[in-house]
Amino acid sequence: MKLSPKPQLFLTVSVLLMILFASAKALHAQKLRVAYTAFAGTFTILWVGKEAGLYKKHGVDMELLFIGSSTTAVNALLAGDVDIVYSAAGAVVDANLAGGDLMMVGCQYDTGQTSFFTTAPITSITALKGKAVGVSRFGAFSDFVARHVLKKNGLQPIKDVALLQLGGTREIIASMQKNLVQGGSISLPLTLQARQLGFRELLTTETIALPFDYGCFIVKGSQVRAKREDLKKVLRATIAAYDLAIQEPAIAKKAIGKYTRTSDNETLDATYKENVKDYALRVPYVSLTGLTSIIDFHAAGSAAVKKLALEKMFDNSLLQEIQKEQLGK
Repeated sequence: MKLSPKPQLFLTVSVLLMILFASAKALHAQKLRVAYTAFAGTFTILWVGKEAGLYKKHGVDMELLFIGSSTTAVNALLAGDVDIVYSAAGAVVDANLAGGDLMMVGCQYDTGQTSFFTTAPITSITALKGKAVGVSRFGAFSDFVARHVLKKNGLQPIKDVALLQLGGTREIIASMQKNLVQGGSISLPLTLQARQLGFRELLTTETIALPFDYGCFIVKGSQVRAKREDLKKVLRATIAAYDLAIQEPAIAKKAIGKYTRTSDNETLDATYKENVKDYALRVPYVSLTGLTSIIDFHAAGSAAVKKLALEKMFDNSLLQEIQKEQLGK
């Protein structure tokens, strides 16, 4: 049946208005510069949200910037060069100890994800006494893990087991091959290489059981008030990104492959399993247990850390508001 001119005109105008509304919404999306600090699987949910257009859908024009050091990224945040840093809670502790006013509004993980490997002759953690363990640098996650593992097994770092700063995980592996160190924390995707080289995977994420806040949205304290609604948009989109990653693993693996420049299916499958399915939090609340663990670690080098007010370093109220909104629908 042929439509009369008036209904046709009405339909055309309606379509045009819908297009204009969508365009206007995109144009008014808040521009936010977000720095991430590594090409690692723990950034998967962030990448999925960006690649799937979920941040823009929720009203945020997110520009992702790679800054390969949490210290440098935090300095950029303090200088106003970026709006959010996506990194570990330790970056907030360090910055606030130096007089900063940073705060986390969400953390994707509350468990440190890594494995602890040793050279083939070392069959237990206690056998590392008198040996050396490699870390990327003092204060880094690999150092945190090494000290946690040694203390948990009755060994004193430095006194019983030497800790050598080597620069990075690849350098830890290379030094283990040369037997310059006999152990170290190695995370995906390099755990696959460590296994292939014949190193012993004495401990996994599950058995290390390290409370640790990571994949945190870090902002200036003042921005929690000034940009509260924009930050809630980011968090809503992140929850949507988690849901998409769970429902469509292929999309998540594609994002992992793009950012880590990995095409190996075994690596993609293992990275997805650990960094999305097993340990990512759907609603990324900051864990007080994980933050306390980091505070205790830093306190070994500076007693002043204990004077920091924990409640001033995170704010879960934005996520609480989002959950109330969702329950009210």
